[in-house]
Amino acid sequence: MTHLLLSIDASTARQVPDRAAFPAARLLAAELGPAFSTLSVGHSDADVDRALADFAGQRLIIDADLAGLHLALYRLMRAGRLGELETAVLPRAPISYLRRIGLPDDLPGRVAAAVHGTARLIGVVKDDSGGLCVDSAVAERWSAPESSWWVRAVVDDQRLCDGPVRALSMQRLGPNELVATARLSRFTRQRRVGRNLQFACDEAQIVADGVSRERARAKRTFWSEPKLWRLALPD
Repeated sequence: MTHLLLSIDASTARQVPDRAAFPAARLLAAELGPAFSTLSVGHSDADVDRALADFAGQRLIIDADLAGLHLALYRLMRAGRLGELETAVLPRAPISYLRRIGLPDDLPGRVAAAVHGTARLIGVVKDDSGGLCVDSAVAERWSAPESSWWVRAVVDDQRLCDGPVRALSMQRLGPNELVATARLSRFTRQRRVGRNLQFACDEAQIVADGVSRERARAKRTFWSEPKLWRLALPD
């Protein structure tokens, strides 16, 4: 077995569906035959770690939503395999950053990339807590989301905001760029494009790729780390 379809579901291990009969699995099986297998796991560090430890094949195909993909890449990074193991992605909903770097929108196109695409090193956003971000992150006031709180933020040493904001967000633009947006009011926003976002603030809830951090944070640095993730993309 050289290719594994790893399906990650937001449920317990006993409740995850067997996706072997799903359209993506059928398309992959038709292309790869006996070189292909499937494994469904729950959305937990332990489940994903066991799956990664048991896989010694050529290419890991990740079937997940954005939060599941975030989890898989984070566990690969912690294991020191993010830049070594060939991966492919079958996202269950479009992911803006992956669309920008060439991942097709249609399932047959994604399957073709997973089977025939060339694995190349692409960038990932990292943060100073040891985490990563595939597509986007947002910070809001810890105790009362959607209400204003104090934030000082800079992008590549250029000031983005210094005062009350309702939300601060970061969106990946391309291999080396991100855009940071400070929402000052319902209709007013300030944006800057660069490689790094640094901010200090009153206590904030930070959500990266739909995954919430458990503790309040008072500062964070995001930066674009080039050539960190080995991903198969169309030639």
